[in-house]
Amino acid sequence: MSIHDVAIVGVYATEQAKRQDRSALSVCLEAAIGAIEDAGLGVSDIDGIAGRWPGPGGTSMHPGSLDWATLLGREVTWVQDTYPQGIPALLDAASAIVSGQCNTVLVVGGQAGIHDDTGSVASYTRPENEFVAPWGAFTAVHFALVAQRYLNLYSNSRIAAARVAASIRNQGSLNPQAVMYGRGPYSVEDILSAAPIATPFTLLDLCLATEGAAAMVITRKEVARNTRAPVWLLGGACEWYRQQYVNPPRYEDVWTTGKSAAAKTFDQAGLTPEDVDVAQLYDINSFEILRQLEVLGFCEVGEAADFVDDNFGGETMNLPINTDGGLMSYSHIGWGGPTLKIVECVHQLRNEAGSRQVTDAAVALATGAGSGAQYHNVALLGREAA
Repeated sequence: MSIHDVAIVGVYATEQAKRQDRSALSVCLEAAIGAIEDAGLGVSDIDGIAGRWPGPGGTSMHPGSLDWATLLGREVTWVQDTYPQGIPALLDAASAIVSGQCNTVLVVGGQAGIHDDTGSVASYTRPENEFVAPWGAFTAVHFALVAQRYLNLYSNSRIAAARVAASIRNQGSLNPQAVMYGRGPYSVEDILSAAPIATPFTLLDLCLATEGAAAMVITRKEVARNTRAPVWLLGGACEWYRQQYVNPPRYEDVWTTGKSAAAKTFDQAGLTPEDVDVAQLYDINSFEILRQLEVLGFCEVGEAADFVDDNFGGETMNLPINTDGGLMSYSHIGWGGPTLKIVECVHQLRNEAGSRQVTDAAVALATGAGSGAQYHNVALLGREAA
């Protein structure tokens, strides 16, 4: 048994909004039950859980996946509390299933009640970390340090980054489920002239901080074959350089972080970047998309601007990237954000994406994190098993 015998059989995303008139636990529970029902399974089928506990009650020590077992009334044989979201949770669940630790895993995460009326940034963007809290840094600054160095080396990258941001935001403008639905169209000039946040980023270069939840259910092939629409894991890998948002990142250290993970992922799948039909890249900011295009092998380092010129026509995308509007326009829900990338991949491969559907999508690529966070992860999913 290998990771190719593992499939995602259920996904669910709640309503995404700037603010939810609900608790974090409420939205996360909706997502969890929704994903289980989408798989055509029951709570009794879940024997593995990866999910940060949003409270109230339960443990004061995060993440607290076992509090989910308590809430669901399940005795489980496996939990993942190291990084319970997105691709790392998917790959850890696959390993647990392959090794016989469990059969079916629920991954769930999200947030609500994070906003106040003071105009301050979301609290999780200013973690109380060594070398961060004393100086007032926030997460966008870590990425800006890297992006500014790249811009100094490749001056044509600024327009390319703005074009990427406009394209992704315009995708979201057309998606009724996106927080920024109807906001657009955006031009390159709109991105460049928006309020400056951290050089070289303007407000419209950066992702949202929104509320909602997402979940997925992962299982072995014997169970997956009996579900309505399994999406198969073709390959995946993670690459970690340093703890996120502690020491400031250096361009020379982190710009290519994830390159070996991408190579490993494509090798596991027996595919190349040219085989990808649709990609959901972790768009925490516009320059991260340029970086990931290079790291993933779509182009070489320093060539992302030319690649964007060739593949992004006007303010819309010829290359199907972040079809739901991404973190910039659809939603970014903290501990559920990376899972949203997988949710959209599944919708595309199931032909369930409505007006944003990519024709005949058979292979989807998802990524998570990035240079400022000093780690990166990659996964390939397929409509058919490898």
